[in-house]
Amino acid sequence: MSSQSNDTRISAGTSALGVIVCAMRAPVRFRRKALAVAAAFVVATATAACTAESSPETAPSPSESPPPTQVAAPTPSPSPSPTPSETAAQKVNANYEKFDPKDFGDPTGDQNSWYPLVPGTQSLRNGSLNRGSRKLTHQRRITVTDVTKVVNGVRTVLVLDQDLDAGQVGETALDYVAQDKYGNVWYLGSYTEIYEGGQFVNAVDAWLAGKRGAKPGVLMLADPKAGMKYVEASTGRETIRAEVAKVGDRKCVPFECFKSLAILEDGSEFKYYGPGVGHIATEPNYSGGEQEKEELVNVVRLKANGLAEMSAEAIKLDKHAREEAKGVFGNSEPAERR
Repeated sequence: MSSQSNDTRISAGTSALGVIVCAMRAPVRFRRKALAVAAAFVVATATAACTAESSPETAPSPSESPPPTQVAAPTPSPSPSPTPSETAAQKVNANYEKFDPKDFGDPTGDQNSWYPLVPGTQSLRNGSLNRGSRKLTHQRRITVTDVTKVVNGVRTVLVLDQDLDAGQVGETALDYVAQDKYGNVWYLGSYTEIYEGGQFVNAVDAWLAGKRGAKPGVLMLADPKAGMKYVEASTGRETIRAEVAKVGDRKCVPFECFKSLAILEDGSEFKYYGPGVGHIATEPNYSGGEQEKEELVNVVRLKANGLAEMSAEAIKLDKHAREEAKGVFGNSEPAERR
């Protein structure tokens, strides 16, 4: 399908950005960090065996990556959406050490404007990595599906995360997240697969809260204030810590300019969020090195058939997780569309 005629930006008053390219992934720096320590948790699978077993249960190969999906009619600009400060009286920040499944209901919605979880919302971020004298580029497409799964007593929504390098799917992942009744967004699990030349290589970053010492963390506080510190996730192998660095500073990306929220993750990188949109940029908190960055270039709302396409991929990936990472996902409840 052609995307240029169908792409509709969520934000009003900005120029069209043209074709959306398949690329997506949720907390990317966390994911890249997980890959750096993948040797500690690689679900080993021989390449030959992967080729022989490549089936509809694996994520789409680079040559068969899903085409850009259709979008619905224009939706309102994120600017009218209330920011956390405007509704602070109704919001209570979570204590990541006091997780209670009774605090949860519907995992989706836009109660947290810094991290909306509205099914069918799909964003595109361009990324770059400086490696020596070369600048490598990739793209990420992040889709909030309408697929849910019960994790650690809480019904989560699956966020599908695909990463393209040179037009090929190099990495596909699922994040299992949910919002509580106070407006906090919690992180309860993740699963990532790596591909080479269109073939599944191995699974990394497989964890679920309640399994093998993993605990839920808070991806986004209901009412973040500068200086607040919390834990995003405890995977059983590592703990991802975060601190609210700045609230309300102007941050511009190709998509639009925002009064943003800046989160410093593990002291190594800043993640910026825009009200009503979510994650808009990632920048390193260090000089030299690979200097990996990302910027939001588009956001769309999928039509029913586009959402069905992405949700089907999420269900396939969750099923494959129960085969490739049996120690974590093997006995977990299958994911299903709402």
